[in-house]
Amino acid sequence: MSAWVADALVLLGVVVMTVGVYGVFRMPDVYTELHAASKAVFLGVVVLLVASTVTGDGAIIARAALIGVFLVLTTPVAAHVIALAAYRQEERMETPGALDESGHDLPHGRAARPDAEPVTVAGDGRRRL
Repeated sequence: MSAWVADALVLLGVVVMTVGVYGVFRMPDVYTELHAASKAVFLGVVVLLVASTVTGDGAIIARAALIGVFLVLTTPVAAHVIALAAYRQEERMETPGALDESGHDLPHGRAARPDAEPVTVAGDGRRRL
């Protein structure tokens, strides 16, 4: 019985990760690609870790828990750093209806409020809303 549960969980994990990979290729900009990759792959790996705990071996369960904790801590940090790098490279938000709420006056008309007057912040010389 436990072998069937483990097999079903492995299959579910692979399907979820495949949907995440599909989302990376299908989404229009780096921000939504990052969302698809980080969420779906994280959930898929967690399901695979749960499948590995079905064995009942304490060492495997401990390793799976350690991997899960590591993913919970590192996935959001990595996603934030990648999104910040894309933002600093002035990657455009191509998703229809996307709203840049950063408050910065970025090129390509991506200001959060098009009617706002840009102001210069002392020190760095960059224009901000």
